[in-house]
Amino acid sequence: MILFSSCLAQTNKKEKINTKINKDYFASRKSFYGKLNPDEYKQIRELITSELKTQIADNYAILINYKQLGTNCFEFGLNDKNALKVIDKGIEISSRLSSTFNAKDFFVYSADALNRERIETRKKYILDSGFFQKNIFTLQENCSAFFILKPNGEFMKYYGGDYYSEVEYFLQKND
Repeated sequence: MILFSSCLAQTNKKEKINTKINKDYFASRKSFYGKLNPDEYKQIRELITSELKTQIADNYAILINYKQLGTNCFEFGLNDKNALKVIDKGIEISSRLSSTFNAKDFFVYSADALNRERIETRKKYILDSGFFQKNIFTLQENCSAFFILKPNGEFMKYYGGDYYSEVEYFLQKND
């Protein structure tokens, strides 16, 4: 009975996904900016690199591309072929921007991400242990998001799809 209720709740939530570019979708796009002090910066950078099981040169920014469950998700309305093209194009653009602006990009998805089966087929994407969902991507109004942490401690968190102009602008901005 509990299993059935849990499946029903997930089905109902997915039925309420907005796949249109409309006022609700635009309202779900949010940006957050700030600058960490040196101790905070060191701590968050260590937590992120530990979670990702990697080392990142100190002069590199960290870019986390994130897919999750969200009530606004244009991609959820796409067929598989077009959705995979969008995912692949996002990986390509992120990689190009990271190369241009000394950043290391990562692609992470939550366990409850919409159309998770599409994301899982892409080798670049890794499953979130819950760390990113709990500590960084705490809003679930949009199914796509990113987080950038620059070497000077500046950060940006953005919820919304088609965000690569936001990434480029933030990475090219001088300290």
